[in-house]
Amino acid sequence: MEFSTAEILFEGRPLRAALVELGNAVIALFWLGEEPKLGTLTISLPGGVSSTLLGDRDRMLGQMIGERLALLYGKTVLVSINLPPALGASAGRTLLELAGELVRGVERSEDLPRGAGL
Repeated sequence: MEFSTAEILFEGRPLRAALVELGNAVIALFWLGEEPKLGTLTISLPGGVSSTLLGDRDRMLGQMIGERLALLYGKTVLVSINLPPALGASAGRTLLELAGELVRGVERSEDLPRGAGL
């Protein structure tokens, strides 16, 4: 199993991400700091269906990222976001950029709607 990783400095601290593609799913993890931690967990299916499985704090960000990844990969996607409580809202745009870095090089299907990429 091979993880794609990406990192962006946010307010002077490393905001990190890792993504692994399985045969039938994609798992994406986002966290602040050195050690990966499980956070708000969202599941997304191709077609725009999402549900939060654990936590609430970063639910909307998890759904946005998960739905975009599910559309891009055509697979079920699990997204975990672990950020400090005060950081979630301000880090949204940066998280989307970080997710985009993770999927650079993934072939985009011609069937994808315009703007479907991250």
